[in-house]
Amino acid sequence: MAHPPPLQVGDAPPILRTMPDGPSRAFLEIDQGDQPTKRLLLTNDSVRIGRGSDSHIQVADGHISKQHAEVRCELDQFLVVDVGSRAGVFVNGEKVERRALVGGDVIELGANSPVRITFRAARAQRADVTSFSAVANDPGQGGMARLARFFEFSHKLGGGFSLEEVLQDVVDLAIDVTKAERGMLILRRDDDTLDTRVARDAASRSLPLDGLRVSETLVRMAFAAGKPSIVEDVNQDAGLALAASIVSLELRSAVTLPLVRFEASEGHDTATQSVFGLIYLDSRRQRGSFDGFDLGILARLARDASAVIENARLVREAEEKRRIDQEVKMAREVQAALMPEQFRSSGSFDIAGTCVPCHDLGGDYVDQFYLGDGREALVVADVCGKGIAASLLAATLQGALAAQIVEGRELGDVVARVNRVHCRLAPVGKFITMAVAVFEPDGRVSLVNAGHCPVLHVQPKAVTAIVTDGMALGLDADTDYRAATFRMQPGDTLVLYTDGVIECEGPGREMFGDERLAKVVAAERGGSAAQVLAAVVRTVDAFRGETAVCDDLSVLVARRL
Repeated sequence: MAHPPPLQVGDAPPILRTMPDGPSRAFLEIDQGDQPTKRLLLTNDSVRIGRGSDSHIQVADGHISKQHAEVRCELDQFLVVDVGSRAGVFVNGEKVERRALVGGDVIELGANSPVRITFRAARAQRADVTSFSAVANDPGQGGMARLARFFEFSHKLGGGFSLEEVLQDVVDLAIDVTKAERGMLILRRDDDTLDTRVARDAASRSLPLDGLRVSETLVRMAFAAGKPSIVEDVNQDAGLALAASIVSLELRSAVTLPLVRFEASEGHDTATQSVFGLIYLDSRRQRGSFDGFDLGILARLARDASAVIENARLVREAEEKRRIDQEVKMAREVQAALMPEQFRSSGSFDIAGTCVPCHDLGGDYVDQFYLGDGREALVVADVCGKGIAASLLAATLQGALAAQIVEGRELGDVVARVNRVHCRLAPVGKFITMAVAVFEPDGRVSLVNAGHCPVLHVQPKAVTAIVTDGMALGLDADTDYRAATFRMQPGDTLVLYTDGVIECEGPGREMFGDERLAKVVAAERGGSAAQVLAAVVRTVDAFRGETAVCDDLSVLVARRL
C-alpha cells in the first residue's frame, strides 16, 4: 500500500473527504503556529513524523529528530510511538514511549513543540463506524450546524475580535454542544480565589455575576483533577447526589473543562500542567450521551480557550515589562545625572572615582562637593537594597546632604541632620551606610563613618584602616556623630569604597576581602588617583572571573599632591 506523501508547512490543507472502511477511519489534524491547519487521513500504514525528508509529516525544526515519532495501526487501533527522539514525544502533556490514541489526543514533539498533532477518530454508529463527514451531516445530531458554528468560532480566534467576545463565544458554543442551561468561564487568581469572567445562558445572553452560584463540589474536583469531567446524571453518583451545592441548585448534569497551561520544568525536558481556570456548564435536566464529535469539540474548545487566555496574559505581561523597562531606563538616566560625570582634582588633591551598578539601578551613591576656599568633600554611601526604591533613597540622601554640607557646619552635625531627614522620610528598615570626608588645602581631613566600610589611609610605609563608631543612617533619629580628624602628607592616599568591593565573590564563593584590597592599594601607593582606582577595578574583575556580579561597586580615591 502506498505511503501518504510528506505534509510540510506551507502545503495547502487537503480536502476533508469520506474516510474509507476499516481501521483507517481516523485522521491527524496538524497545527503549526499561524499556518493553515492540515489534515492527513490515516491508513494501515505507519505515518512517520520528523525532520527527515522521508517523513510523512516533516517538521523543519532544529530540536526535532530526523526520525522522531510514528503513528502506527495495530490490532484495529492507532498508536503513537517514540522512535528514539532526543526531545521526546508527549500526549496531552505527558511524555510517552508508546501510547494508544483516542479521539482528541494531542501529540507534541518535545516540551516546546513547534507542532500540535491532534488525533481524530469517529464513533461507531450501528454496526459501522461513522465518518467525520457523516456526523457533521446527521440532522438528528445537528452536527452540520455545530460544525459550522465551530468553524465560525475558529475564524473568530484568528480575527480582530476582543478577548471578551472570544470568551463569550467559547461559552456559547460549549452550551450549544452540551445543551446545558448555563455556562461560565472561571479563572483562578494568584490567591486561589475564583474570578468568573463570563456567564451565559442557553439563549446566548449574559447572566449577572452578582449572586451567581455554581457547584463548589464540581469546581473543586475539576481543579484538583485537571481533566475534563462529564456528569450526565448526578443521581448515578451517590457522592455527588448528596453534595450540598448540587442539591441546593437542583442540578442533574454538569460538564467541567479545565483550562491548562504547560510550563517547561527547569533543567528537565518535561512540561508541567497547571490548571488556571475552567469552563463550567450545568443543567437541571439529565443530559444524553455524548458522542465522539461532541467530545472532540469540547476538548478543542478547552484548548483554544486556554490558548487565547494565556496569550492575552503573556501580551499583558510583555506590555507591563516594556513599561517598567522604560521607567527603569528613565530612572537610570536621572540617577546618572545626579552623580558626577567625572571627579575634579584640585591644587591640593588628585581625585578619581567610579560607581558601577550591578543592575540597571544601583543602591550605591558617590559624590563630590566643592565647599569653597579650596575645600572639597567626598562621599560614598550604600543604600539597603537595590532597584528603584534604593535609587530613590540615594537621591533623597544627595538632596539632604547637599543642603547641609555647604552651610559650613561641623561635619558630625551635618551627618546628624541628614540622619534625621532620612529617619523621617524612609520606610522602617531602609538604612544607609555612608562615609563622608572633608579635605582642607593644607592636608587636614575630617571623616565621619556612619556604619560604613573602613576608609583606607595609604602612607609610604603602611596602610591604615580608619574606623569610627558611627551608626548607619535611618536606625535612630537621635544618634550623634563625631568626626575623626587627621592630616594627609604629600603622597598619601585615601580610599573610600562600598562593600561591593570586599564582598565580591570569585570561584568557589571566596570573597575578595579587606586584605586583598589593602595589598592592591599598597602596591600602587606611588601612583596617581586614577592609577590606584584602575588597579582596584582591574584586580576585582580578574578575581571575579566569570562569577556573576551580585552588588554595586563604588570606589573613590583622593591623593595629596
